[in-house]
Amino acid sequence: MAIGVIGLGKVGNGIAKNLVQADYEVVGYDLDEDACEAARDRGVDIAEDNAEVARRASTIILSLPHPDASQAAVETIVEHGDPGTDVFDTSTISALRARELGELASEGDVNYFDSPITGGEVGAQAGELTIMIGGDPERISANSEVLSVVAESVYHIGDVGDAQFVKLVHNHVGQTTLVIFIEGLLLADEFGVDPTVLYRTLRHYTQIYDDKLDSFFSNTFEEEFEEHFPPEGTDGIYGNQFNLDVAHKDLVELKSLADKYETYLPLGNFVEQFHREGMNAGFGDRPHPHLLHHYEELFDKDIETTAEGRQKSHGEII
Repeated sequence: MAIGVIGLGKVGNGIAKNLVQADYEVVGYDLDEDACEAARDRGVDIAEDNAEVARRASTIILSLPHPDASQAAVETIVEHGDPGTDVFDTSTISALRARELGELASEGDVNYFDSPITGGEVGAQAGELTIMIGGDPERISANSEVLSVVAESVYHIGDVGDAQFVKLVHNHVGQTTLVIFIEGLLLADEFGVDPTVLYRTLRHYTQIYDDKLDSFFSNTFEEEFEEHFPPEGTDGIYGNQFNLDVAHKDLVELKSLADKYETYLPLGNFVEQFHREGMNAGFGDRPHPHLLHHYEELFDKDIETTAEGRQKSHGEII
Protein backbone atom coordinates (compact mmCIF):
# COMPACT_ATOMS: atom_id res chain seq x y z
CA MET A 1 0.00 0.00 0.00
CA ALA A 2 0.91 3.65 -0.35
CA ILE A 3 2.29 6.08 2.20
CA GLY A 4 -0.21 8.85 2.95
CA VAL A 5 0.53 12.49 3.72
CA ILE A 6 -2.34 14.65 4.93
CA GLY A 7 -1.33 18.31 4.98
CA LEU A 8 0.86 19.35 2.07
CA GLY A 9 2.03 22.72 3.30
CA LYS A 10 5.67 23.72 3.70
CA VAL A 11 6.58 20.77 5.96
CA GLY A 12 4.20 18.22 4.46
CA ASN A 13 5.41 19.07 0.96
CA GLY A 14 8.99 18.28 1.92
CA ILE A 15 8.01 15.03 3.64
CA ALA A 16 6.01 13.88 0.63
CA LYS A 17 8.73 14.92 -1.83
CA ASN A 18 11.39 12.90 -0.04
CA LEU A 19 9.17 9.83 0.12
CA VAL A 20 8.57 10.05 -3.63
CA GLN A 21 12.29 10.39 -4.27
CA ALA A 22 12.84 7.26 -2.18
CA ASP A 23 10.52 5.39 -4.59
CA TYR A 24 7.53 5.15 -2.28
CA GLU A 25 4.05 5.45 -3.72
CA VAL A 26 2.73 8.58 -1.99
CA VAL A 27 -0.90 9.67 -1.86
CA GLY A 28 -1.64 13.05 -0.33
CA TYR A 29 -4.32 15.61 0.31
CA ASP A 30 -4.63 19.22 1.42
CA LEU A 31 -7.56 21.62 1.50
CA ASP A 32 -5.40 24.18 -0.30
CA GLU A 33 -5.45 23.57 -4.06
CA ASP A 34 -2.12 25.33 -4.59
CA ALA A 35 -0.47 23.03 -2.03
CA CYS A 36 -1.94 20.03 -3.85
CA GLU A 37 -0.62 21.25 -7.19
CA ALA A 38 2.85 21.86 -5.77
CA ALA A 39 2.89 18.33 -4.36
CA ARG A 40 1.57 16.86 -7.60
CA ASP A 41 4.47 18.52 -9.43
CA ARG A 42 6.78 16.54 -7.15
CA GLY A 43 5.19 13.21 -7.95
CA VAL A 44 2.55 12.93 -5.23
CA ASP A 45 -0.74 11.31 -6.24
CA ILE A 46 -3.37 13.77 -5.03
CA ALA A 47 -6.45 12.20 -3.46
CA GLU A 48 -9.98 13.58 -3.61
CA ASP A 49 -10.12 13.85 0.19
CA ASN A 50 -8.74 12.47 3.46
CA ALA A 51 -10.97 9.41 3.16
CA GLU A 52 -9.21 8.33 -0.03
CA VAL A 53 -5.83 8.70 1.67
CA ALA A 54 -7.15 6.55 4.54
CA ARG A 55 -8.36 3.83 2.17
CA ARG A 56 -5.13 3.65 0.17
CA ALA A 57 -2.37 4.10 2.77
CA SER A 58 -1.08 1.76 5.48
CA THR A 59 1.10 4.46 7.05
CA ILE A 60 -0.12 8.06 7.17
CA ILE A 61 1.82 11.17 8.17
CA LEU A 62 -0.15 14.21 9.33
CA SER A 63 1.29 17.71 8.95
CA LEU A 64 -1.57 19.98 9.96
CA PRO A 65 -1.84 23.51 11.38
CA HIS A 66 -4.42 22.97 14.13
CA PRO A 67 -5.42 20.21 16.58
CA ASP A 68 -8.97 20.23 15.24
CA ALA A 69 -7.57 19.37 11.81
CA SER A 70 -5.62 16.48 13.36
CA GLN A 71 -8.78 15.22 15.07
CA ALA A 72 -10.80 15.42 11.85
CA ALA A 73 -8.08 13.47 10.02
CA VAL A 74 -7.90 10.78 12.72
CA GLU A 75 -11.68 10.41 12.73
CA THR A 76 -11.63 9.94 8.97
CA ILE A 77 -8.82 7.39 9.14
CA VAL A 78 -10.68 5.41 11.83
CA GLU A 79 -13.82 5.42 9.66
CA HIS A 80 -12.26 4.66 6.27
CA GLY A 81 -8.83 3.14 6.92
CA ASP A 82 -7.82 -0.46 7.50
CA PRO A 83 -7.30 -1.80 11.02
CA GLY A 84 -3.66 -1.53 12.00
CA THR A 85 -3.02 1.69 10.06
CA ASP A 86 -0.14 3.66 11.58
CA VAL A 87 -0.67 7.43 11.92
CA PHE A 88 2.26 9.74 12.71
CA ASP A 89 1.02 13.21 13.67
CA THR A 90 3.90 15.69 13.23
CA SER A 91 1.77 18.66 14.30
CA THR A 92 2.60 20.34 17.62
CA ILE A 93 -0.55 20.09 19.74
CA SER A 94 -1.50 19.78 23.40
CA ALA A 95 -0.12 16.68 25.07
CA LEU A 96 -3.56 15.99 26.52
CA ARG A 97 -5.16 16.38 23.09
CA ALA A 98 -2.64 13.87 21.73
CA ARG A 99 -3.72 11.35 24.35
CA GLU A 100 -7.34 11.91 23.38
CA LEU A 101 -6.49 11.29 19.73
CA GLY A 102 -4.58 8.16 20.72
CA GLU A 103 -7.65 6.83 22.54
CA LEU A 104 -9.89 7.75 19.60
CA ALA A 105 -7.59 5.93 17.18
CA SER A 106 -7.26 2.82 19.34
CA GLU A 107 -11.04 2.44 19.45
CA GLY A 108 -10.87 1.92 15.68
CA ASP A 109 -7.78 -0.34 15.86
CA VAL A 110 -5.61 2.45 14.43
CA ASN A 111 -2.15 3.16 15.86
CA TYR A 112 -1.70 6.86 16.62
CA PHE A 113 1.71 8.36 17.37
CA ASP A 114 2.26 11.93 18.50
CA SER A 115 5.34 12.82 16.48
CA PRO A 116 6.29 16.48 16.88
CA ILE A 117 9.28 17.62 14.86
CA THR A 118 12.14 20.09 14.98
CA GLY A 119 13.74 21.38 11.81
CA GLY A 120 10.74 23.05 10.18
CA GLU A 121 10.46 23.60 6.46
CA VAL A 122 14.22 23.49 5.84
CA GLY A 123 14.63 20.19 7.66
CA ALA A 124 11.56 18.72 5.96
CA GLN A 125 12.82 19.60 2.48
CA ALA A 126 16.26 18.18 3.25
CA GLY A 127 14.94 15.05 4.94
CA GLU A 128 16.79 16.04 8.10
CA LEU A 129 14.00 16.44 10.64
CA THR A 130 14.28 15.36 14.24
CA ILE A 131 11.15 13.51 15.34
CA MET A 132 10.11 12.78 18.93
CA ILE A 133 7.51 10.01 19.05
CA GLY A 134 5.12 8.68 21.67
CA GLY A 135 3.48 5.30 21.16
CA ASP A 136 4.14 1.62 20.54
CA PRO A 137 7.92 1.27 19.95
CA GLU A 138 7.46 -1.94 17.95
CA ARG A 139 5.25 -0.19 15.39
CA ILE A 140 7.68 2.73 15.25
CA SER A 141 10.51 0.32 14.48
CA ALA A 142 8.35 -1.33 11.83
CA ASN A 143 8.13 2.06 10.11
CA SER A 144 11.81 2.92 10.57
CA GLU A 145 12.60 2.77 6.85
CA VAL A 146 9.85 5.29 6.05
CA LEU A 147 10.79 7.53 8.96
CA SER A 148 14.47 7.46 8.01
CA VAL A 149 13.58 9.01 4.65
CA VAL A 150 12.08 12.11 6.25
CA ALA A 151 14.15 12.38 9.44
CA GLU A 152 17.77 12.38 10.43
CA SER A 153 16.96 11.36 14.01
CA VAL A 154 13.94 9.65 15.56
CA TYR A 155 13.56 9.33 19.33
CA HIS A 156 11.00 7.23 21.16
CA ILE A 157 9.96 9.31 24.17
CA GLY A 158 7.33 7.09 25.78
CA ASP A 159 3.57 6.75 25.70
CA VAL A 160 1.25 8.69 23.41
CA GLY A 161 1.30 12.33 24.56
CA ASP A 162 4.77 12.16 26.10
CA ALA A 163 6.46 13.39 22.91
CA GLN A 164 4.17 16.41 22.67
CA PHE A 165 4.91 17.26 26.29
CA VAL A 166 8.67 17.05 25.74
CA LYS A 167 8.37 19.16 22.56
CA LEU A 168 6.43 21.85 24.44
CA VAL A 169 9.05 21.92 27.23
CA HIS A 170 11.74 22.04 24.52
CA ASN A 171 10.05 25.12 23.04
CA HIS A 172 9.56 26.68 26.48
CA VAL A 173 13.24 26.31 27.36
CA GLY A 174 14.28 27.53 23.92
CA GLN A 175 12.11 30.65 23.98
CA THR A 176 13.06 31.47 27.56
CA THR A 177 16.72 31.09 26.62
CA LEU A 178 16.13 33.44 23.68
CA VAL A 179 14.75 36.16 25.97
CA ILE A 180 17.65 35.72 28.40
CA PHE A 181 20.07 36.04 25.48
CA ILE A 182 18.31 39.22 24.33
CA GLU A 183 18.75 40.63 27.82
CA GLY A 184 22.45 39.83 27.60
CA LEU A 185 22.66 41.50 24.18
CA LEU A 186 21.07 44.68 25.49
CA LEU A 187 23.61 44.91 28.30
CA ALA A 188 26.49 43.92 25.98
CA ASP A 189 25.57 46.80 23.69
CA GLU A 190 25.76 49.24 26.60
CA PHE A 191 29.04 47.77 27.84
CA GLY A 192 30.65 47.71 24.40
CA VAL A 193 30.90 43.97 23.66
CA ASP A 194 29.95 43.11 20.09
CA PRO A 195 26.91 40.77 19.71
CA THR A 196 28.87 38.36 17.52
CA VAL A 197 31.52 37.97 20.20
CA LEU A 198 28.87 37.18 22.82
CA TYR A 199 27.18 34.65 20.52
CA ARG A 200 30.41 32.97 19.49
CA THR A 201 31.54 32.59 23.10
CA LEU A 202 28.27 31.19 24.40
CA ARG A 203 27.62 28.94 21.42
CA HIS A 204 31.04 27.65 20.40
CA TYR A 205 33.54 28.29 23.15
CA THR A 206 31.80 27.45 26.42
CA GLN A 207 28.95 25.18 25.21
CA ILE A 208 27.18 26.50 28.28
CA TYR A 209 23.76 25.00 27.69
CA ASP A 210 24.84 21.38 27.19
CA ASP A 211 27.19 21.68 30.14
CA LYS A 212 24.50 23.23 32.33
CA LEU A 213 22.06 20.39 31.63
CA ASP A 214 24.71 17.73 32.21
CA SER A 215 25.81 19.39 35.43
CA PHE A 216 22.22 19.62 36.65
CA PHE A 217 21.36 15.98 35.99
CA SER A 218 24.67 14.56 37.17
CA ASN A 219 24.24 16.34 40.51
CA THR A 220 20.52 15.69 40.92
CA PHE A 221 20.22 12.08 39.74
CA GLU A 222 23.77 10.88 40.34
CA GLU A 223 23.46 7.09 40.14
CA GLU A 224 20.93 7.10 37.32
CA PHE A 225 22.97 9.65 35.37
CA GLU A 226 26.09 7.51 35.53
CA GLU A 227 24.13 4.37 34.62
CA HIS A 228 22.36 5.82 31.59
CA PHE A 229 24.67 8.66 30.55
CA PRO A 230 28.13 7.55 31.68
CA PRO A 231 30.74 10.34 31.59
CA GLU A 232 33.86 9.68 29.52
CA GLY A 233 36.10 10.65 32.42
CA THR A 234 36.10 12.12 35.89
CA ASP A 235 37.03 15.60 34.74
CA GLY A 236 34.74 18.29 33.44
CA ILE A 237 31.25 19.27 34.48
CA TYR A 238 30.06 15.90 35.83
CA GLY A 239 29.51 16.13 39.56
CA ASN A 240 30.29 19.84 39.37
CA GLN A 241 30.51 21.29 42.87
CA PHE A 242 30.01 24.91 41.77
CA ASN A 243 27.99 26.13 44.74
CA LEU A 244 24.86 28.26 44.71
CA ASP A 245 26.43 31.15 46.61
CA VAL A 246 29.18 31.45 43.98
CA ALA A 247 26.62 31.32 41.17
CA HIS A 248 24.55 33.98 42.93
CA LYS A 249 27.59 36.26 43.29
CA ASP A 250 27.98 36.34 39.49
CA LEU A 251 24.30 37.15 39.01
CA VAL A 252 24.64 40.04 41.47
CA GLU A 253 27.66 41.36 39.57
CA LEU A 254 25.68 41.37 36.29
CA LYS A 255 22.69 42.98 38.00
CA SER A 256 24.96 45.77 39.27
CA LEU A 257 26.15 46.40 35.71
CA ALA A 258 22.56 46.43 34.47
CA ASP A 259 21.65 48.99 37.13
CA LYS A 260 24.66 51.14 36.22
CA TYR A 261 23.76 51.14 32.52
CA GLU A 262 20.00 51.39 33.21
CA THR A 263 19.31 48.16 31.31
CA TYR A 264 16.12 46.24 32.14
CA LEU A 265 16.71 42.52 32.81
CA PRO A 266 13.33 41.15 34.01
CA LEU A 267 14.15 37.46 33.69
CA GLY A 268 17.69 37.96 34.95
CA ASN A 269 16.37 39.81 37.99
CA PHE A 270 13.92 36.99 38.71
CA VAL A 271 16.68 34.37 38.46
CA GLU A 272 18.89 36.40 40.82
CA GLN A 273 16.01 36.74 43.26
CA PHE A 274 15.28 33.04 43.21
CA HIS A 275 18.93 32.18 43.77
CA ARG A 276 18.88 34.58 46.74
CA GLU A 277 15.80 32.85 48.13
CA GLY A 278 17.56 29.51 47.76
CA MET A 279 20.53 30.80 49.69
CA ASN A 280 18.25 32.16 52.42
CA ALA A 281 16.69 28.68 52.63
CA GLY A 282 20.11 27.17 53.36
CA PHE A 283 21.24 26.01 49.92
CA GLY A 284 24.14 28.46 49.51
CA ASP A 285 26.91 25.94 50.22
CA ARG A 286 25.37 23.23 48.03
CA PRO A 287 25.97 22.62 44.29
CA HIS A 288 23.88 25.11 42.35
CA PRO A 289 21.82 22.41 40.55
CA HIS A 290 20.42 21.59 44.00
CA LEU A 291 18.26 24.66 43.56
CA LEU A 292 15.74 22.06 42.38
CA HIS A 293 15.40 20.93 45.99
CA HIS A 294 14.36 24.46 46.96
CA TYR A 295 11.61 24.22 44.34
CA GLU A 296 10.59 20.83 45.73
CA GLU A 297 10.28 22.26 49.23
CA LEU A 298 8.35 25.31 48.01
CA PHE A 299 5.82 23.31 46.03
CA ASP A 300 5.80 20.14 48.14
CA LYS A 301 7.13 17.96 45.32
CA ASP A 302 9.51 15.02 45.25
CA ILE A 303 10.96 14.70 41.76
CA GLU A 304 12.75 11.43 41.15
CA THR A 305 13.69 9.17 38.29
CA THR A 306 12.31 5.63 38.34
CA ALA A 307 13.13 2.46 36.44
CA GLU A 308 9.53 2.33 35.19
CA GLY A 309 9.68 5.90 33.94
CA ARG A 310 13.00 5.36 32.19
CA GLN A 311 11.87 2.14 30.55
CA LYS A 312 8.93 3.92 28.89
CA SER A 313 11.41 5.55 26.52
CA HIS A 314 13.39 3.42 24.07
CA GLY A 315 15.54 6.40 23.13
CA GLU A 316 17.03 6.82 19.69
CA ILE A 317 15.50 4.59 17.01
CA ILE A 318 17.08 6.28 14.00
